[in-house]
Amino acid sequence: MRPVVALSCPACERDVRVELSLPEAPERPLCASCGEAGPWNPTGLTVDGGLTACLACGHQELHTARDFPQALGIGIVVLAALLAPFTYYASLAVAGLLDALLYRFSPNVVACYVCQAAHRGFNQVPRHPAFDRTIEERLRFGERAVMGSPMRPGGTAGAAEPEH
Repeated sequence: MRPVVALSCPACERDVRVELSLPEAPERPLCASCGEAGPWNPTGLTVDGGLTACLACGHQELHTARDFPQALGIGIVVLAALLAPFTYYASLAVAGLLDALLYRFSPNVVACYVCQAAHRGFNQVPRHPAFDRTIEERLRFGERAVMGSPMRPGGTAGAAEPEH
């Protein structure tokens, strides 16, 4: 699988998918809808295909998440809830099991806290920790953040998991 970056076009806000052929990164991706050049900062790409920063905006704060379609998970739960009275509520247990299995076998995606660009198929080294609400709060509200912790020097590459 070739590495892919999914980002949002700044002009028309449509999704732009950029397939990379490592080790070279394309100059600036063009939006297929409006033809505008999207944001691009290939300095975050390591020589072995890992990420130290977002390839779209260049921010160093990234997090790892499961590449699981949220709409599918919600659809499974809604369907199970609708069928619950007719299945003596066994459909809820089946839905929970199915949801857990789908989540367990979903691949990882590295996402940017700032621009939400999704990076798929890149080398897992350096590893980025799971989503941390305190980093998101600090980036969204700056110094006004109540619970935000300071940014990590050098970003999240190789950082420890957040303490929850």
